[in-house]
Amino acid sequence: MTDLHGSFIAAAYGLSALVLAAEWFMLRRRRRQALERAAREHDFDDTPATPD
Repeated sequence: MTDLHGSFIAAAYGLSALVLAAEWFMLRRRRRQALERAAREHDFDDTPATPD
């Protein structure tokens, strides 16, 4: 019984670590995308307007 309980605890910690790692990678990806988007918008704002 104790061995089963220990295995359950280990699996729960492992799953939690996996979920936290996935969350961290997704947050880094979203941050990088946001920074790239902000840089594109900044570059777009710096372009001179063409007269009509």
